[in-house]
Amino acid sequence: MESWSVDQVCNWLRQRNLGELVPKFREEEVSGAALLALNDRMVQQLVKKIGHQAVLMDLISKYQQQKSGLESLTYCCETASPKFPEVISGATSRQILNSSGPVEQKKYLCSTENEEGLIDHRVRKQKKNLKSFFARYKTLQWTSSYALPDFPYDVKCVLAERKCPDHSMRIRIIEFLQADMTKYLEGSLYPNSQQYNVVVNALLQAYPFLDENGNGFLLWKRALKDRFNYVRRPIEDDEQVLRNKCKFGHRRGQTRKSFAENKPDDVQVQVEEEPVHLEGSAMDVHIKWLKQEYMKIQRNWKEVDNRMNVTIEIRRKMISDKAPLKDILRLFPFLRCPYQLFREFQLLTHTDIYKKTVEILEIYSENILSLYVVRNNPINIMLQENLKRHTEEDILKYMKMTAACLLLPDVFGDDSSLFAAVNEEVKAAATPVLEVKNPFNMNSCEFALYVGREELTQLDDCTMALAALLAAFHVFNIPCPKRIHRTLNFLESLVFEVRTPASLPTQFEHTFL
Repeated sequence: MESWSVDQVCNWLRQRNLGELVPKFREEEVSGAALLALNDRMVQQLVKKIGHQAVLMDLISKYQQQKSGLESLTYCCETASPKFPEVISGATSRQILNSSGPVEQKKYLCSTENEEGLIDHRVRKQKKNLKSFFARYKTLQWTSSYALPDFPYDVKCVLAERKCPDHSMRIRIIEFLQADMTKYLEGSLYPNSQQYNVVVNALLQAYPFLDENGNGFLLWKRALKDRFNYVRRPIEDDEQVLRNKCKFGHRRGQTRKSFAENKPDDVQVQVEEEPVHLEGSAMDVHIKWLKQEYMKIQRNWKEVDNRMNVTIEIRRKMISDKAPLKDILRLFPFLRCPYQLFREFQLLTHTDIYKKTVEILEIYSENILSLYVVRNNPINIMLQENLKRHTEEDILKYMKMTAACLLLPDVFGDDSSLFAAVNEEVKAAATPVLEVKNPFNMNSCEFALYVGREELTQLDDCTMALAALLAAFHVFNIPCPKRIHRTLNFLESLVFEVRTPASLPTQFEHTFL
């Protein structure tokens, strides 16, 4: 690179998806030697966008590391040969000993032991340097050969219009980028910062209109990181922890053999403790399969749906007989998954609860936030503070929908502690309650659904949390508490499309009219 001309540097920039920098580099006559001599201040003067600055400095740093690795390996190979001429010339230790006297043999043996130790140390060091060098080279090769995936037809149509996509289309683009990066990384879910930069920069180079006011790079990179964090979601329950320990390790203080020998007994004890609510061996087979499938990381969701359909009668019978929720979840653990909870609701009511909840929050969120009764509410104050920190339309919409969801009990004068616990622990209650932490922090917000003292499931956002709350009341046949019945009646009337919502507050009703 030190001997490159200005044209070669410009070609190199185009290959790294930095074609926007070519006119400026050509104007300033940046050759290969000048490129390697750039410091942070020079890069800031040459390059305006922060994302391009980061990618350029990272590429230069990687090249210098690669060069230093090659030079160190070459030096090690050149310096090793003069110190061990006998080894290189092919002379064996036995030949050297035979040609020397007793005193020389003793000196030679001592020096040979010391030299062998030095050789082993140097060989190990050279192998370590070589391994790290090839790892860096592989990363550079990955970034230099990366190309955007072939998006589906509907995504291509939206991008061809050169308009900023909506929230759902952004999610689709991020999903395809995440899947494509995983393919390039050979199945790994842990890309480094440089690889994030290269992928996002390639996207913005191909579709410049996605770089909204110069902030698009950071927004798309954060969304891509969040997608990888979601794919690397944690394991769900203690049973899966136990299964993973059996597969990959052992308990502390216990050998793998003894753990493997004890596990069948533990499983047998759990089977014996299960209550007998089943009729026939066929149901036993289905329920056993569902429990085993739930412990797997990769699940056959089509077969899960089929077997949940087959076992719905026995499940409904247990719920109608007021069987303990713990026993129901032990036999049908997939009810802990939001998708299966929504599907069970749809089988009972023929209504898509998640779709209805999205429509409710999109329609009523602005009206709820404009009411005087919630103006001085701590949640609304927290919302207004966070709205000042963001300008992206999708983020603002998400925050407003979250606030509207959490403010619903206050609008109807109900007890909000029976609806959601915001930034505090859920109090012991027999009815479903949401636990919400950091609701307006896009990176650390958490939503969970509790029934009694047990966490039923974790959820992605406020829409899914509200849908799961409503579904849990119906699926598990839990009576609605009086201190929150107006809020739930209003939501249910909208979900089931009742013409006149029940028990609307006067101010709320006039606002909507």
